[in-house]
Amino acid sequence: MSRPGVFVVSLDTELGWGQFDTTDIEAERATFEETPAVVDDLLRLFDRHEIPVTWALVAHLLTECGGVHDEPAPDFEWADWMAELPCRTGVDSDLWYAPEILDAIRAATVDHDIGLHGYTHMILGADDCSKPAAEAEVDRALDILQTAGVDPDSFVYPRNAVGHRDVLAARGIDTYRGVDDRWFERDIVPELAKPGLRYLDEAARITPPTVTPSRRQGLVEIPGSQVFRPYHGGWQYTPRHSQRDRAKKGLQRAAETGEIFHLWFHPCNLAGDPDALLSELDAVLATAATLRDAGELDVLSMAEVATAFRDGRWQERDDP
Repeated sequence: MSRPGVFVVSLDTELGWGQFDTTDIEAERATFEETPAVVDDLLRLFDRHEIPVTWALVAHLLTECGGVHDEPAPDFEWADWMAELPCRTGVDSDLWYAPEILDAIRAATVDHDIGLHGYTHMILGADDCSKPAAEAEVDRALDILQTAGVDPDSFVYPRNAVGHRDVLAARGIDTYRGVDDRWFERDIVPELAKPGLRYLDEAARITPPTVTPSRRQGLVEIPGSQVFRPYHGGWQYTPRHSQRDRAKKGLQRAAETGEIFHLWFHPCNLAGDPDALLSELDAVLATAATLRDAGELDVLSMAEVATAFRDGRWQERDDP
């Protein structure tokens, strides 16, 4: 008998940190103020269906710094990034500070994987920052989580910009989420073309890919399969229930192939229409639970997938 498939959920948990460098987060106040309540709703859903997930936290969510940081050297590029942080520019702390999120995750019945999404959501792609900047960002993030009693194994790159994997590996991180396994997410496709291709993928209800892990510079990469999208930014024009239907197809494909269906999203993106989106997600989790109870699917966190991979569950591919 073939092995069951695997369902993985990873959550980019960030509040205003995810957008402060690209938009006016004060203008999105309602979204970020509602996000902790959405997290509570998600935790109740995961408890009801007994689904463990990976919560990738921006570590600065846990620290009310008063806008005070150790100043980097003036010629160090991180200094410019640090000067624009919401905690240093007068943005209301409710939009970026929420230590209660970690408390709520720890209080859940299900034992979740608590991972990292950086310290300040600095973009770590090799073209976006130097190695010293990546080291500073990751070191501060680890210090905060470890002080809070969390020793993270999992990492989600801000904006999925993968880089400096050696920095993570040297600091004990075991696994990270890779970019979605879709041809148009590769670098050879111009960035301007990707939004339209993503929309077509959703509108046509294309079955999302299932994936397998691979070893990358000492880390286990787990590519994404599908983003669970908000109902704004154009996505409200996609067919009703399309992402729910696609996710169910992905779960079934995982059960049939023994591969991984990796669903991911930002909790803040559910805040604009929480009732509808949580209902859709509830249906997806119910399908996963049914397949699990039938012995066709395992539900694992990213950290658990990495352990299973190292134990030989999937065939290893060459490390580039």
